[in-house]
Amino acid sequence: MLDTDTKRRIDSCRDILVGKVPDPKSQVEQITIALIYKFMDDMDAEAEELGGKRSFFAGKCAKYGRAKLMAPGIGGFDMLALYSEAIVRMKPRSHKEH
Repeated sequence: MLDTDTKRRIDSCRDILVGKVPDPKSQVEQITIALIYKFMDDMDAEAEELGGKRSFFAGKCAKYGRAKLMAPGIGGFDMLALYSEAIVRMKPRSHKEH
């Protein structure tokens, strides 16, 4: 069982990440998507470090990588605008488009 301090910290983190979403299943889904997004960017960075090329955030999608969205110099408004643009442009393609 969690002590009150640990439970408070977990609740605080959840509120920051997905506080506007009341359904716990949707919260888990949003957190999962965020983690996948982070791992995609991490995999691209690792590929570059090993002399390879980016595969997820490359070409027209290069500016949507997590590292670019979280860059220290980007303001909240610009981050939100870029993130919104990324969501629209990176929507999954249907099987017919492949």
